[in-house]
Amino acid sequence: MVLTDFLKKTPDGHPSEVFSDEKFRKTFNILAFKPETVAKYFVPRILNNLKNDAQIAWLTNRKAAWRFMTAGFRKDRLI
Repeated sequence: MVLTDFLKKTPDGHPSEVFSDEKFRKTFNILAFKPETVAKYFVPRILNNLKNDAQIAWLTNRKAAWRFMTAGFRKDRLI
């Protein structure tokens, strides 16, 4: 999950209503990353990939579980 303007705003420029839901905000803050962070990981792998149907995994089950376990200790809130 990546925080972008598509999530933050509606097509007419108003703030999105999904951010008013506290449950969504908590889950999003645990699992989401900034675009720059994800791009540093994906871009080199995409450019070096020579196979068709290759899977490049960013948020693995292990990484997601770790983020949930350490959520109370982290201060990197996106929203």
